[in-house]
Amino acid sequence: MKIILTTRFYRNGQTAHVTDLCTELMRRGRKVLLIITGLHDPAYLRWLKSKRIPFATASNPNQLKKYLRRTQFTPHIIHNHSSHTLELAAALSSHFNVPSVTTVHYLDFPRSELLTGQSAVIFISREMAEFFRDLAVPSYIVENGVPIPPSLRQNLPWRKEALFLAQVTAEKQENFRSMTESLLSWGWKVKSAGNWCYEGIACLGWVNETGPLLSRAKLVIGTGRAIREAMAWGVPAWVLGSYCDGLVTPANVAELETVNFSGRCSKKPFSPAEAEALLKIPSPQAMAALGAFGRERALKHYSIEKMVEKLTAVYQECIWNSGCEKQS
Repeated sequence: MKIILTTRFYRNGQTAHVTDLCTELMRRGRKVLLIITGLHDPAYLRWLKSKRIPFATASNPNQLKKYLRRTQFTPHIIHNHSSHTLELAAALSSHFNVPSVTTVHYLDFPRSELLTGQSAVIFISREMAEFFRDLAVPSYIVENGVPIPPSLRQNLPWRKEALFLAQVTAEKQENFRSMTESLLSWGWKVKSAGNWCYEGIACLGWVNETGPLLSRAKLVIGTGRAIREAMAWGVPAWVLGSYCDGLVTPANVAELETVNFSGRCSKKPFSPAEAEALLKIPSPQAMAALGAFGRERALKHYSIEKMVEKLTAVYQECIWNSGCEKQS
């Protein structure tokens, strides 16, 4: 099966999701081409090359058609991940007469005629599927998966070390400031992998390989993919974005999954008073238990292998329904 994946470059979990998907598809013997527009970051270009993911950065359909003809890459399906590349995906789908599917990663994804014209739409959460329930397109729920490390470092001393794994926006800034000030006042060392910077914390900027940071963190703060990654690494996770849903626990995890750990369950701001009871003098044993729970949950539900199996089934169904005779 040959697959073209299209997206616009963002420094966020969506881009990490797409590149991890490419890597896992390639591991399974699929031929992939990543078309990633708006990419003008030399460091990220070097990293992408180091991952050996075939990619193109052109956004002009005619240029891409020439490139694909020259490289003899004839896809069986197009998988789009951004509203900004939906028109491009539709053009390639029409040119090659193959199905095109789109994963909707955010609630404000435009409900355009182009989306209605997709062979299928994939939603990453039950909340999103409900929000778009009136869309007259075959739809599937495939929750995001993440690579899960095969083993974890054991017996590291427990320390108050927190990691913001997030890109901050204007809507998130007050929550991030309040939580940062609270953690620092309670004696936590705080790092930020992303664009959140604040006096007293280590600001690392965008980090492509987060494993080394996750292996040492004792608390991860963020939303969406960051929460799933933290759980995969056995680290307690605190849902904080525009809203705050707090620690992920066995009691609330199913509810938080419905909104993809976005914070939209409670739609409450961060409360220092509520957090103090859990984080000012945390119990290492209780935090370790939360980490073990998260790891077990991730192994059962969040692996990238399970995600790709579900996506491949969608691909195959769309190819079959399109009447395409190519072997995949």
